[in-house]
Amino acid sequence: MPRPRPPSPLTLWLEEALTGWILPVAGLAVLAAAGGLYAAGWLPEGAAAAAVSAVVGLLAATFTLRPALSPAADRAGRGLAVAAAAGALFLSVVPAVAAVVPGRPLAQGALAARGDVMPVPADVPHHVRLLVAAPLPSSGSPAVRFTIGGLRPPVEGHLERTYTYARVGRGGRAPVAHDRTEVWLEGDLGDGHALTLDRLGGDATGPLRVTVFRDLTPTALQAGLAVAVLALAAAAEARLRRGNVAVVVGMALGYGILVAENATPASAAGVAVGAILLGGFAGAAAGGLSAAIAKRLVPAPPEVAARAGRRG
Repeated sequence: MPRPRPPSPLTLWLEEALTGWILPVAGLAVLAAAGGLYAAGWLPEGAAAAAVSAVVGLLAATFTLRPALSPAADRAGRGLAVAAAAGALFLSVVPAVAAVVPGRPLAQGALAARGDVMPVPADVPHHVRLLVAAPLPSSGSPAVRFTIGGLRPPVEGHLERTYTYARVGRGGRAPVAHDRTEVWLEGDLGDGHALTLDRLGGDATGPLRVTVFRDLTPTALQAGLAVAVLALAAAAEARLRRGNVAVVVGMALGYGILVAENATPASAAGVAVGAILLGGFAGAAAGGLSAAIAKRLVPAPPEVAARAGRRG
């Protein structure tokens, strides 16, 4: 019987990189560097948030793959883990980065009053994402509400200033303003080639600035893919019978959804950091529940079932 071929140096290096301390420490170093450059004003807010998203995705993929690298890992479980890691990496990075660094616009213009029309080039794809922004007054608690037509159906949005309170000195509290001056909206242009301002109300001090971008991952598609990837991760954990694959993937998916839905180029870094906490809690709960269900539905590998039978 031929002897098994020893692992190559590249295989050994990859295993060490994925199971050791190299990638986690490198990820923390990137986060620290991005935070320092952003605090110093040398890195734009969107780029800082994109760096956070990339690190979150890479770390999630790394921790998802770790249980599959064991020599005793089930082959089917290993394949499921690889698929789940790839899905988690994509869904935690691509939609989030597209929200904070959207790239080159397909069209842009201004809508100042009801009935204004903004032409859109004929070669723009049907499904688009609109970044709508407007200036707010310098004081008070202004709010702007609007409806943009030309999409099926028309989309509604609002911009506003809200306040929270921060502690100042001993027992003192001071209001801290939070301006939401831009928002993402998505819709289907259909066969139309123009956007119209159907309604505008509130306290805007200037026209709505509308920028049109390609929508790489519509909300419905992202949600559907997230459910599928979480199911893959839960099945992988059920087959591998080790690690917390579904929890890690759920945290990454929650992060990606929160950033894609709430971050904008002007409000990116804080949302990205907050999404780590909120997405982590919600995603961990969803992942844990999915793994518990999968372990009841997905059959264990034969060797695991045999060991359980001997113990029984």
